[in-house]
Amino acid sequence: MEPNQIVNFFKNQTLFLTGETGFVGKLILEKLLRETPEIKKIILNQPKYNKKNSKKCFELFKTKKIYISEKVFLVDGDCQDHFLGLSAQNLDLLREEVTCVIHAAANVKFDQSLKEAAFNVRATRDLLELAKQILNLKSFVYVSTAYSNCLNPHIREDFYNQPLKPENLLSVVNSLDNDVLTKITPSLLGPWPNTYIYTKSITEDLVKSASTSLPIAIVRPAIIVGSIKEPVPGWIDNFYGVVGIVLAASLGVLRSLNAKLDAIAPIVPVDYVANVIIAATCKT
Repeated sequence: MEPNQIVNFFKNQTLFLTGETGFVGKLILEKLLRETPEIKKIILNQPKYNKKNSKKCFELFKTKKIYISEKVFLVDGDCQDHFLGLSAQNLDLLREEVTCVIHAAANVKFDQSLKEAAFNVRATRDLLELAKQILNLKSFVYVSTAYSNCLNPHIREDFYNQPLKPENLLSVVNSLDNDVLTKITPSLLGPWPNTYIYTKSITEDLVKSASTSLPIAIVRPAIIVGSIKEPVPGWIDNFYGVVGIVLAASLGVLRSLNAKLDAIAPIVPVDYVANVIIAATCKT
């Protein structure tokens, strides 16, 4: 898509963005504020105890006349709570004003319990229910992962059969105590490598179901690393995955690594991912 198409699309739009404190979410927010000056409003869902964001990726704002306080609005909430922890008043606000939704919030830890990871399913379910009530919704983009269907040798732009229906997973998680759930988690996962990918896969079934009534799209990023260009080359806010391996090897801390030499690691810069998500919002 041409940049001017995207800029024109976001004129006078109100965007609800989840996951804005995350690695990708920060750059989505930064790029929209910097490149779509006529966007009407960006609403962020943040807990009362977390009102801060990384300043590093907003350094370019110092040289431009960008007034964040005029565009960004915070509503108290938490994606891990029922209906994102939003009050009745804030739910009404979103129903009436929002025109676009980018759902980038997720619990991305690979070693989390199934009960913790189930938040990925529950939050998306609640947000989709809210989206169905939004009066003037133009676009809903769900940020998944390329590994959500990793049992397939080649992943196409398509939906696949998921290991468990979302409502069944939530029923199991809600009805069992932690000890029992921990014991049966390996049998539930089966060939799936971890609870994060397992729940992201199941969540895609929710999106598929909602696609019949909502203008919706899925973006599946691969292994996300530091920026190649924006907001500055090499920007990153974590040392997970590949970045941690490279850093540890560079410092001499990591001397060996168990790996498959013929395995492909699809790596993508975070600013490419943010750009694709923003473009998908417009195209949807």
